[in-house]
Formats: sequence, structure tokens, C-alpha cells
Amino acid sequence: MEKDNKELVSKLIVVAIPIMLQNLVQSGLGFLDTLMIGQLGEAEVAAIGGANQFFFFIQLAFFGLNSGGSIFLAQYFGAKNMDGMRKVTTFTTSISIIIGALGWMFVSLFPSSFMSLFSQEEKVIETGVVYLKTVGISYIFAGFSMMYSGAFRAMEDAKTPMYTTILSLILNAILNAFLIFGLGPFPRLGVFGGALATVISRLMEALLLIIISIKRKAPFVTKRREDFKWDKTFIKDMGTTGLPAFLHETLWSIGAILYKVAYSSLGTAAFAAFNIDMSIQDLFFVACLGLANGSGIILGNIIGEGDKEKAQRWSGKIIIYSLFIGIVMGALELFLSPFMINLYNISLEARSIATKALISLSLMIPFEMTGVVIMVGILRSGGDSRYSMLSEIIPMYLLSIPLAFIGTKCLHLSLWAILLFKLSELIPKMIIGIMRVRSKKWIKDLTLGER
Repeated sequence: MEKDNKELVSKLIVVAIPIMLQNLVQSGLGFLDTLMIGQLGEAEVAAIGGANQFFFFIQLAFFGLNSGGSIFLAQYFGAKNMDGMRKVTTFTTSISIIIGALGWMFVSLFPSSFMSLFSQEEKVIETGVVYLKTVGISYIFAGFSMMYSGAFRAMEDAKTPMYTTILSLILNAILNAFLIFGLGPFPRLGVFGGALATVISRLMEALLLIIISIKRKAPFVTKRREDFKWDKTFIKDMGTTGLPAFLHETLWSIGAILYKVAYSSLGTAAFAAFNIDMSIQDLFFVACLGLANGSGIILGNIIGEGDKEKAQRWSGKIIIYSLFIGIVMGALELFLSPFMINLYNISLEARSIATKALISLSLMIPFEMTGVVIMVGILRSGGDSRYSMLSEIIPMYLLSIPLAFIGTKCLHLSLWAILLFKLSELIPKMIIGIMRVRSKKWIKDLTLGER
């Protein structure tokens, strides 16, 4: 048993830790990005927070597509099926480019309409429009990078996407400083400069991944037309297992945007406070994302090798790890967040709202972390993506989203109180997920037809 624990922990260190570090740097520089914009004023924070909700939506659509593909990639890699890996990667990258192009088109044509969902203040809308029209083209680069990063991770190589993301984000932070504030020979471009820095850094990340994958002759890179020929069986398999993961993330991102529409009705100060809080919480949530993605890869490889008993045994250990890490992260956020809020140039009202709301968010981290690890990491690794989707989306749309609007529109509660309504989604999701894992019905070997 002790040997089994050591093997699992060692694999999590190899796979999950680089993902955690990547997410930590990403969240840290996202926090710095918000901090830089925050020096321009409260309206700018609210504007970028609203504008980035579209990328949040499209990024989760990419994540769903990548998750659906990674279910197959991890199991194919475990089964040594490289033809299957190439076919899945060409499919997911092609779809991601289409989604990115459609997103760019939308924010170019309807930026004002989108921004009006979050604010009626003219300055907030105008600032958000400038940002959206500039940053839109980067959606194509971001989608491509996510698909290639997922393919590397499926081979238990989490370091390569970690390094490319870190380099990209460091470039983004440096360009932000020069272009937002006009340091040295650069003009002071404000919000436009921040958007331009994002476009350049995302393009660089995509190019780095292409160069590295070709140079290393990665097995998922294709030069054959046959890999772009997806027959009916392939489309059916992707639709049965991959489509629910894509729909899961798409519906979840729409739900998350609806939360923010509800919160934005509390006023610019409250909405700015919420966006600041989320940039802070992301720093403490990196362990969750690393554990979820890492466990999904590890369990997927094991299922692909045909060892279902080991996958079941390790899934129970991963749930315990996730709950423990969630408690630690929640405690750290509760202790450190008040000091971090003081770094922002915001009003006393917004500062007070942000401080109280972060207490609510920190209390929910253990439930949220455990649920995400089960739904995204464990269930999806076994191809049980449909059950994962229904377990999360149903309580979200039937309970917590309606309660958020009731809290803002009818009861006129404060932001910290409204946030606690999310427990009506998080607790049932966690309980349902644990029951599903214990039933052993989540494990489906998707490579059997390929052997």
C-alpha cells in the first residue's frame, strides 16, 4: 500500500506540479495585469473585467474541446496508438481555429452590445470596446496553443507547455508595463496597450509550441492528409465522449457569465471588487487545476493500459488529496487576501466589498476544488463525460444561478452573501461525484476498439 501511495505521489509530482506552476505563473501575472490596469482607475478594472468575460467563455469552450480530446489522447498514448493521437490532434486544433475565428468576428462586430451586459456607464463600455476590438484576433492563437499543450500533457510531458506559457506570460507582463504606462520610448497606450501586449504574447506562445513539436518530432504532429480524414466512426466516438466535455465547459462558462451579469447589477464598485477578488483567488486555485489535469492524464494512461482496478484505487486517494489541499488553500487565501487587496488603487467602498467577498470565496474553496478534481480529472479520464456534465450543470442552472439573481434583484443582498448561494451547486456536485466514483461505473476503456 505504501509503495502504491509513493507511485501515485511521484506521478502527480511529475505531471501535476508543472501544471500547477504554469497556472501559478499565469494567475500571478494575471493578478499583476489586473493590478496594472487598476492603477488607471475603477472604471478600467470594471471594463477589462467585463470584456474578458468573452475570452473566459471562449477559453472554457477551448478547454472543453481540449478535455474531450485529451480523454482519447491520454488513453491512446497509454495504448501506444500514435495514429489515433494524430487524428485527434488534427481534429481538435481545426475546431479550435474555427471557434477562435468566430469569437474574433463576434467581438469585432458587437463589442458594445456585449459590454452593455455588465455596465451602463459610458466610460466602462467605451474602454471595453477598445480592448475587445484589439484582443479578438488572439483567440485563434490561444485555442491552438491549448490544443497542442493538451497533446504534450497527454504524453506526460507537462514541462514543455509550462515553459512556453511562462515565457509568453513574462513577455505579456513586460509589454504591459511598457505599453500601458508608456515607459521608455514607448507611448502611453493605456487599455489598448494592454490588449496589444496580450495579442503579441499569445502569438509567440503558439509559434513556440509549433517549433518545439516539429523539432522533437512529437507523435501528434502530422504531415499526412489522412490524419484530416475523420470517418463516421471517429466522429461518433468524439461526439459520444468528447462532445459532452465540450458542452459541459461551454454551458458552465455561460453560467459563470450569468453570475457576473447578476453581480454587475450591484454597481461598478461591486463589480470591480469581484474582478479583483477573482484575480486573487486564481492564485490559490492553481493547485486544484494542476491536480485535476494531472490526475486526468495519469488515470487516462492507466485505463488505456487496461488496469481498471488501479485506476479505481487511485481515484479514491486523489479525492482525499484534493479535499486536504482545498482546506489549506482556503486558509491561505483567508489570511493573505486582505493584504493583497490593499495593493489596488480603488475606492474605500470597493475595498470593503472585496475584503468581505473574499472571505466567502475562501470558505468555498475546499468544496469547489474537490468537485472540480472529480468532474474534470477523474470522471472525464474514464470517458464518463456525460455524467460529469449533468452532475454540474443541473444544480448550477436550477439552483445557484437563480439564487444569485434573486439575491441581487429581489433581496438586494451584499456581494459576500450572494456568493455563498453557490454552495447550493458545489455541495451537491461534490456528493454526487464521490458516489459516482465509488460505483466504479465511470471507467470506460475507449481504446478497446483500436486494439
